[in-house]
Amino acid sequence: MALAATSVKKTMPHTLFHTALYASLALCVLGLLWRSSAWFRVRVGPDARAVTLSQRLGALLRGTATALFGARVLHILGACFLDVLLLRRLFAREKPRWLGHLLILAGFTLLLLMHAFEALVTVKLFPGYESTLAPYLFLRNLFGAMVVAGIALLYFERWRRRTGLVSVRRPMAAAFAVLLGFVLATGYLLEAHKIASPQAFYRMAKRYSGTTDPGELMPLRAVWASEFGVAFDDLKEPFASNVMERGRQMHDADCAGCHAKPASAFVSYPVSRLLAPVTALLDKGRADIWLLYLHVFACFLGLATLPFTRFFHAVAVPISLLVNASAPNRAFSAAGRASRRALALDACLRCGICDAHCSVAPLARHLGNPYLLPSHKLVATGALANGRLLRSGRESDGFRVAEGAFLCTDCGRCTNDCPAGLDLEDLWQAGRGDLAAAGLPAPAQWVRALPALAWAEALEAAAGQHTATDPDASCAPLSADRRSFSRCVQCQTCTNVCPVVAQSIAADHRVDLTPQKVMNLLRLGLRDLTLGSRMVWDCATCYQCQENCPEGLRVTDIMCELRALAAHRLGAVRSWKAPS
Repeated sequence: MALAATSVKKTMPHTLFHTALYASLALCVLGLLWRSSAWFRVRVGPDARAVTLSQRLGALLRGTATALFGARVLHILGACFLDVLLLRRLFAREKPRWLGHLLILAGFTLLLLMHAFEALVTVKLFPGYESTLAPYLFLRNLFGAMVVAGIALLYFERWRRRTGLVSVRRPMAAAFAVLLGFVLATGYLLEAHKIASPQAFYRMAKRYSGTTDPGELMPLRAVWASEFGVAFDDLKEPFASNVMERGRQMHDADCAGCHAKPASAFVSYPVSRLLAPVTALLDKGRADIWLLYLHVFACFLGLATLPFTRFFHAVAVPISLLVNASAPNRAFSAAGRASRRALALDACLRCGICDAHCSVAPLARHLGNPYLLPSHKLVATGALANGRLLRSGRESDGFRVAEGAFLCTDCGRCTNDCPAGLDLEDLWQAGRGDLAAAGLPAPAQWVRALPALAWAEALEAAAGQHTATDPDASCAPLSADRRSFSRCVQCQTCTNVCPVVAQSIAADHRVDLTPQKVMNLLRLGLRDLTLGSRMVWDCATCYQCQENCPEGLRVTDIMCELRALAAHRLGAVRSWKAPS
């Protein structure tokens, strides 16, 4: 809960406040400029390397001019309202998460406008505004509670929808969330302490009544202890009716114009009741000063670090959505695509919706390779584009990233379900080009270097040396479970309808194994012989074999699993050399 600048400057030294404010603003602005400059510096995909900086800046200027003065300006304004403010795409896919994000967005924005900028906004909109009057006490607590409820709802939904898949680690995002929680907590504590503090009461009495004498202020103190929650150590209820009547008269004369009963502060007031037994101690320790400093400097720290955390998506996502609205059917120029890919690296929400709906998510779980998941692929694509992936010094990381990238089936679910509107399909294609250029090609290319029998011999030799991972049902459930293929009657229906087999016959270059033979090898327990076969790697995943199988076998699903298993197991023996 950001503290209003006017009340801060009454307590905090003018120079210190402005120095901290301008320093945090400068860091925020410089950070925003640096992060957004990456949208024109980072190159994802071989085609982006041919695009110059001037071309990308020119595409930005043309796109901006078209957005402001073109025929789609109304469409862009609609997207600004529906997609950016009301989060329409997220509402269509995950309504609880939509509610959580909307609570955070609305609560934080209203706190910022009506509390942090009260002198610039609230005072101008509401004549006679005082932060200690109703309904402003209630609203300030409500806006803070909305942020807390939104964060809690998002974490609850993440816990409720956990799938066992590995999540992208977000230490900076977690740290920023903790900082945001700290800002809210110190804001509530500061307000609660001021409600219960006798010291704050005497400061107000001296300003408006001209005295701090406890005896002279006895009636007013009685009213504020009974009805406003001030924790006076020397007063005990109940109070005489004539004392209360006199106190209310004094309150109406000096206090009622700018102070309402704080019970409407439904968070701060109960906290003040809890703090009442230690309020005197907090007053002696000047809690109002150090809570104020903690609150304000936490706000400044959050402002300064915002561009350098994952919460930068609060800037990148609206821009991504508006860029989408500016181009019909996502028809971008080469320069536009290059910048849009770089923007996508920052606009990802890390919400995990794409992972939950990914068609190869089960393979990621079975193979233990999180780089099959879209959220991890996006991080790896950015690391490769920035040169960090290959600087890690671990060749296995590159192979695992390549395995994840090339085993993607391009089903398009991640793009369709992305609440930020990212074109992830285009990003994956570009990332594969970068992987191939870096010497990390698709598994299909290096698998073809050896025939299926040679790969089977390599696996056998490696198993003899205890260097390869022994496959089990958890890594490949369909191909390891005889019930998946034991009903195969070798009728060759799958082979007859297979377009890969038909194409190979027409080209007089027959595949080494037909689908029916792959099923037969599995029946014979010779799964290793299938892993390096052309059929497994040439399979078009058209599902003709599976749809036409008279026994209802999941032939295509088994092919996909064998391909993933092959990349996992054959990658461990890529350096194997046949004995001479």
